[in-house]
Amino acid sequence: MNDPIVAELVAADLPTREPVESDDAYHRYVCDTDQTGFWGTIDRWSDRAARWLNPILIKEARQSLKSRQFSGTFFLLLIASLFWMTVGVVTLAPDIYYVPSGVYMMTGYYFLLAIPMLAMVPLAAHRSLASELDEGTFEMLAITKLSALRIVTGKLGSALLQMLIYFAVLVPCFAFCYLLRGVDLPMIATTIVVVFTVSILLTTWGLLLSTIAQTRATQMLTLLMLLVTIFFAEIFSAIFVLSAVYTQQLIWDLEALLFTGLFGLVAVSCMVLFVKAAASRIAPVTENRSTPLRWIMFAQQLIWIGSIATFALWSNDDDVLMFGCLMLAGYWLLMGTLMLGESVDLSPRVLRTLPETTLGRMFLLWMIPGPGTGYMFALTTSATGILALGMCSLIVGGSIQPFVFAMLLIGYLLMYLSAVRLIMLVLERRFGNSMGLALAAMCSLLVLGIVVPSVFMAIVTGAPSSFYGVQETTNWMWTIYRVFDDQKLDEAVVAATLVLGGSLAMLNLFLLFREFSFRHVATPTRVTQDEASPAG
Repeated sequence: MNDPIVAELVAADLPTREPVESDDAYHRYVCDTDQTGFWGTIDRWSDRAARWLNPILIKEARQSLKSRQFSGTFFLLLIASLFWMTVGVVTLAPDIYYVPSGVYMMTGYYFLLAIPMLAMVPLAAHRSLASELDEGTFEMLAITKLSALRIVTGKLGSALLQMLIYFAVLVPCFAFCYLLRGVDLPMIATTIVVVFTVSILLTTWGLLLSTIAQTRATQMLTLLMLLVTIFFAEIFSAIFVLSAVYTQQLIWDLEALLFTGLFGLVAVSCMVLFVKAAASRIAPVTENRSTPLRWIMFAQQLIWIGSIATFALWSNDDDVLMFGCLMLAGYWLLMGTLMLGESVDLSPRVLRTLPETTLGRMFLLWMIPGPGTGYMFALTTSATGILALGMCSLIVGGSIQPFVFAMLLIGYLLMYLSAVRLIMLVLERRFGNSMGLALAAMCSLLVLGIVVPSVFMAIVTGAPSSFYGVQETTNWMWTIYRVFDDQKLDEAVVAATLVLGGSLAMLNLFLLFREFSFRHVATPTRVTQDEASPAG
């Protein structure tokens, strides 16, 4: 022993430290995932699952489950459900032993479930994403490898986790209602599915609204819009569920199942659109944020046409086709207006995704981001869909009124979208493109379309119009009201609408020089190498 310190310790009969193992040796707990056997397999699958989970979901779950809002809502829900069970049993006694009482108990449990599911969860998700954007913490997420879609789906996943916890509290109470008789299992399942679907729809809508808010004023406006949506959703959901519970009129035939399935697809498509739109709003400006949304819109139209046409042909009712045409026209009026507010600049990354062949440019040109391509995409897609619904009545030998009404709606879309497009071409030179500006221009034109004919008639005759005629061509509200009031359509008004709208559309076609000049840009070698490398 050359070391005098070690020699002194040995002489004193004191314990010495064991020699340190080399750096290549690992602790046995570190190597657990490499072990064989049942528990080794479990460890490996757990490790893969942890890597697969969205980190935003984990972060939001930890924060939300520890928050006072969730804790307070959860314990209030427990107390309220216990209170309602006690009060209900005491109030209904002693008849509860002999008379089916599950309907009355389920009424209270429905409201206890609907309030947190339809109000608290969407508001919490809205505020969660809005605070990331408002407090500046979103920049920290943006520099990570997480895409905008994963950030939004992580917020949505946290909301879904809260929904499941609320369900875990009240679903046993629904089982208690079943034991009290008067409520069957299909009714309970329908209630749960309706509340869950509406809650997800409101949550995705709240996430989309949170990305729109840029200032304090817009934050208050979007919060007000969400509260109004929640208010009406609570009312209509309560009407549907409680009417079905009290009347016990759930119909389980082929027509009801087909109707539910088709319109369930419409609801799911809206959820996908809201999530993708929210991700596009927070994505970098260099990405193609428009093309995926347009494909979703196109798929939504196909689902809507299939749902309305199937239901109309099944019931042999022309009013269903006219309602479907009206909803489709309103949908594309809104979407077309929003697309008119898109940015006119395309990044090199977007240009590299454009179709290379002439045939591809012919069919996919209107999928390219930009207000001009969005305008043409909205017009061509909406005209095709509305015309297809209008022709359904001609195929089965019905009346011609749905077809004429479809032509009227196409004329109005041509008229108002083309007019807003021309206005935006002038305003963008001074204010730039923005969706808010496009919406303001569209709302102004819709109001003027109603007011101007009355003002004109007041100037000419000294009083507003007392009869409907060609002078009311731009008055879309009076025209549509007459159609659904079982009055005959004025063919002169339909023709005037198509002529005026077609003239404005032709003028816009001559101003689409920039859109036809888009060309595919080759990917630089450096970018290809970076994408092919493991680090990229």
